Amino acid sequence: MAQNCEVKNEISIIQNDLSPCVLSDTKKSFSSRLTQLIRRDPTKNSSNPSQKPTKIYKTEMILLNPTDPKYISIKSSFKGRPLSQSKILGIFELRMPTKLEERHETYKKSLSKITKKSIKEVTHQMFHGTTSNCSPERFIEELIYNQEKDEEIVKEYHVERKFCGKDCGLCGIIQQGNRTKYTKTKSLFRKNRMWFANDPYTSLYYCNGVVLKSVKSMFVVDVIKKNPGEVLIVNKERAALPRFLILFELSGDHFNNH
Repeated sequence: MAQNCEVKNEISIIQNDLSPCVLSDTKKSFSSRLTQLIRRDPTKNSSNPSQKPTKIYKTEMILLNPTDPKYISIKSSFKGRPLSQSKILGIFELRMPTKLEERHETYKKSLSKITKKSIKEVTHQMFHGTTSNCSPERFIEELIYNQEKDEEIVKEYHVERKFCGKDCGLCGIIQQGNRTKYTKTKSLFRKNRMWFANDPYTSLYYCNGVVLKSVKSMFVVDVIKKNPGEVLIVNKERAALPRFLILFELSGDHFNNH
């Protein structure tokens, strides 16, 4: 379930609900600084609901507060040993480029109409593990660094980041979504197929193996398919759209007890 990344680009990372508190000790551990960064009291969105949504050209990553219902929902689905004992460093909500969103929505409505099933019945939340050549935690570290040096109250913070040049499934999927040409399940007679699992444990072994102390990345993807299944295989890129990204570390307890 890996995907390469051949293009260099930038991304917008957003941290909502930053507090006026500025961390004075820059030597604090990554874990403690991350905790202070994301555990904020949520505030209401002040944007005008009547405004037309602007087009998104580069993927936006929103670091969710642990009290956010979306964070709680994704975390609760991230179950099964050793995942239930893993340390979640952060969960990002992904706002993919508008052209990918629109293509996905059109396909979803089309399949719903053809199968005479509701949108909900043909939309399945699945997991997709992938490898990375970079350090995934860098997306969070950049937010920590900028907050520490920023003395103003900022409700929505954008950070432009560079991506790996190639062979990084994490960077590729964040930018471009799931692409069939990067899949490892190649065939001479059929289009390349993409695999998604409804159990995160199944996808774990595609996340750079089960090496401890390494930050891993797993996507939560909306997959459009007529019927549900433990594993869904699709060959149409518009059938899959990444919605969330989980960055985590495995705990050693599970392996020490077996």
